[in-house]
Amino acid sequence: MGKKKDSGVVKIDVELLERVEKFISKDSNKYKYVNKKQFIDLAVFEYLKNLDEKEGGNEKK
Repeated sequence: MGKKKDSGVVKIDVELLERVEKFISKDSNKYKYVNKKQFIDLAVFEYLKNLDEKEGGNEKK
């Protein structure tokens, strides 16, 4: 999971962001997810990885 050459700002729904903040502020998650960006990066990465596995493809771009 490296940096992309064309990164930019992505706006996230306010309600979703509040849910993320609430989730990572729980005692059991405080040290696993240091900040919102890290949580979102990992969540999207895991989701796409699982989707690729479910579809039977492991394409890397």
